[in-house]
Amino acid sequence: MREPNAASRARLAGWGLVALALTAFALLNAQTSLMRDDYAYAVNFLTKAPIRSFGDIFESLGIHYQRVNGRLPVHFLAHLFLWLGKEAFHILNPLAFGGLVTLICYHACGSLRQIRPGLWLSAFGGLWLLTPAFGESFLWLTGAANYLYGVGLILLYLIPFRRLEEGRALPRRPVPAAPAALAGGVLAGWTNENTACALIVLIALLIVRRALTKQPLPLWVWTGLLGCVIGLGLMLLAPGELNRLDSAGGFGGPGGLLRRALGLSWRLLRAFWPGLLAWLALLLAFLRRPGRDLGRLALPLGWLLAGLAAAYAMAFSPEIPDRVLSGPLVFFLISALSLWRALDWKADARPALWQALDRKPGARPALGLALGLLCAGALLFSLARTLPKLQATAGAFAAREREAAALLAQGETQLALPAVHGSGSRFDPAEPEGDLSPDPAHWSNVALARYLGATEVTLREESDRSVAGDGE
Repeated sequence: MREPNAASRARLAGWGLVALALTAFALLNAQTSLMRDDYAYAVNFLTKAPIRSFGDIFESLGIHYQRVNGRLPVHFLAHLFLWLGKEAFHILNPLAFGGLVTLICYHACGSLRQIRPGLWLSAFGGLWLLTPAFGESFLWLTGAANYLYGVGLILLYLIPFRRLEEGRALPRRPVPAAPAALAGGVLAGWTNENTACALIVLIALLIVRRALTKQPLPLWVWTGLLGCVIGLGLMLLAPGELNRLDSAGGFGGPGGLLRRALGLSWRLLRAFWPGLLAWLALLLAFLRRPGRDLGRLALPLGWLLAGLAAAYAMAFSPEIPDRVLSGPLVFFLISALSLWRALDWKADARPALWQALDRKPGARPALGLALGLLCAGALLFSLARTLPKLQATAGAFAAREREAAALLAQGETQLALPAVHGSGSRFDPAEPEGDLSPDPAHWSNVALARYLGATEVTLREESDRSVAGDGE
């Protein structure tokens, strides 16, 4: 009975590490203030008044579609979270991030029952270590609405397609599958430009694979693909989207596309090289296995192609912020973890070291526990370095809001306020160069003024700034 007990204790310790990981995320999230676009989405784009109802949200999204961009579903969430308040968001967002990690694992192995703590922590660690702008993608409210909830919605939508890939039937549903897939596809395709392209690539690859193997395709797969294309079209053809593209200089011609694609390649290598090396090592291990089934590479290669589609679709955009790279990373992690799963881990095909550990009772649980302690130590070290930086930035935002409230209470409506400067950490979504412009008509100044209830916000000279170093 000693061996099962040891394995049980190791698994329990693994789920304890999962709880620690989510706690670390929640601590960082709690120290991330409202900033930048949050000020704009806290108010109705049409009336310029604070959001107070669902009617306000839909009214605001109407003008948003015409003048800003076409990503309505994710910006609906941004409006909603800001209406609910940042306290509610700080509760919901760690759950959403944990859900995203779980969805990555689900698509890698095809079943919730096969998700083990080690797999979950590998996905979490990949996001934690490799996301270039972690704070902007996952901690910042408006950024999370776009890049956490957007890709999460896509992975949720892909669950029936993953079940089809596994050869499992869909559960009985009160809504017919084909119309539901069409409606869901519109919503999923309407999230983000680059990840919607990856979504379409994944469904197209499924169709091609089943056609090559002469397997039947349910009607809902076709209506789902159609819905995704419609959703992407609704986003790309929005007047606000086209105006934003024109004002940024357009596509820039073939030369501009090539330059941006080459620049993207370098940025992807610089950001993801540890993961890429791990992926290549797994591929080499797979190819060296005797009796390997090359068909098992279809899933990892499909997700890899989806990640590349999500990355290089951004070459059509004149502006490519680091936060958009989180979507391609999600697809890449699914590819890497599914490649790990594609290796044959049966007893007679395990590596020699693994077989040697199996011959020693308690060796594998002990090794797992040691690795778990090492991971916990690394996570706590990362948290200890990062949390004080976010706390300092949060203190600066809070001090500025207190100063603004005091000035407004005195009857002043034209406020001279300092910019808040971020720490430069990739976990800190605040901009190191400061969040205000010398021009009071700049969108960031205007958005802050509306959020505070002032008529104008001007940038106070840096020499007079005393906020950024203040704490709570």
